[in-house]
Amino acid sequence: MGKIVFWIVVIVVVMLLVRVFTPRRGDRSAPAGKPGASGRGGDRGGGEPDGPRGELMMSCAVCGVHLPASDAVFARGRVYCGSAHRDVDLEGEPARGRDAASGDRE
Repeated sequence: MGKIVFWIVVIVVVMLLVRVFTPRRGDRSAPAGKPGASGRGGDRGGGEPDGPRGELMMSCAVCGVHLPASDAVFARGRVYCGSAHRDVDLEGEPARGRDAASGDRE
C-alpha cells in the first residue's frame, strides 16, 4: 500500500512541475504592441517575436465581409474586400448623387 501512495505522489509532483515550467499557449503576460514599444530597450534578446500577433481586421463597405487590413482595398476613405466591390461602389456613388440631384429639381 505504501508503494502505491509513493508512486501517486511522484506522478502528481511530476505533473505539477511540467505545468509550471511549460509555457502556456494563450499567455498574454508580454506587453502588447510592437517589440520594444514598452520603452525597455527592445525585445528579450531572442530572434523570434514574443508570440503570435493579430492583424487589424476590417469590413467591406459593400458586403460586410471581415478581412485582414493587408488584403483590403482602399478607395476614398472606404474599405473593400476586392477591386470588384470597390468598382461597384464607386460607380454607384456618382449615379446616386445625380439621381438625388435630378429628383430635387423636378
